[in-house]
Amino acid sequence: MKRHELFAGIFLLVVAAAILQISCSPRRGRRTTEGPGEIILSGQHGLAYAPFTAARLKGWFEEEIPGATFRWKTLGNATAIREAMLANRLDGGVMGIPPFLIGRDRGMEWTAVVSVAEAELGLNTRRDSVESIADIPPDLRIALPQPGSIQHILLAMAAEREFGDAGRFDNQLVTLSHPDGMNALLAGSEVEAHFTSPPFLQDERRREGIRTILDGQEAFGGRYSFIVAVLSDDFIDRYPEAAEGFRRAIERGARWLNEQPDEAAVFLADHYGLEPEVLRSYLDSCGLVFGGEIRGMDRFRTFMHAQGYLNSDLEGHDLVLP
Repeated sequence: MKRHELFAGIFLLVVAAAILQISCSPRRGRRTTEGPGEIILSGQHGLAYAPFTAARLKGWFEEEIPGATFRWKTLGNATAIREAMLANRLDGGVMGIPPFLIGRDRGMEWTAVVSVAEAELGLNTRRDSVESIADIPPDLRIALPQPGSIQHILLAMAAEREFGDAGRFDNQLVTLSHPDGMNALLAGSEVEAHFTSPPFLQDERRREGIRTILDGQEAFGGRYSFIVAVLSDDFIDRYPEAAEGFRRAIERGARWLNEQPDEAAVFLADHYGLEPEVLRSYLDSCGLVFGGEIRGMDRFRTFMHAQGYLNSDLEGHDLVLP
């Protein structure tokens, strides 16, 4: 089965599940007031989401979108966010560029609004005989958030460059959230490699016998946005001022982290379950660049279409909110 057929099948299952959920539970009604009323947003696990997290904890979303009330979710991957948005139970969230593109390719009406962060991503392993991806044997299981995640596509880019086969490792993947993937790697179970992000990447490397064999920028061939924030097109069309407020709140979080890292480390330490000095060291050592322009959209789009992860190249589509 070709990769694009596999992803199409997965997406149809997601749509069917969402339709079933909608039919069995009440939908959120269309808003009739000038403001958006209740806004439901989802984050994910990891330090790269810190601008979104900071804006939530500091109350900056409320300040930038006055009159709105917020509900917050923390979902494990972009598929969960996509399902929730399909079911009309989520207005926006944060994710990597590849799952955003896969969603658009399969008919998701959503748009990238702002870059949340760049970050060091990497593939860690505990198997002694593996020093690079060229050494990965067929029996080594690799944990990552989901097929089509940015970690998966970066691994595919590296495999295409090294072997001329982007799907070389597809049958070796195990879908686990970042915390579960780290626990599985450290437990020494069937998972012996983990493609992950800060702080899990650095936490794993501190353990004896675990090392990074592939860096994300090496796989991509340059800089890219790790996390972007997205909103449904319906929300953007109905509430353009709120969409701009959403962007401003995340940009405030990014500026605060960039300009006041000591204060940010103290404030966010409890949320991340880290001592302030440890969190502060991560902010310096994880390749984190908060905010800025969205980087890498076209390169991801071109590669993913060429390799069958996208049915359309999406050229000419308005993928990013101006």
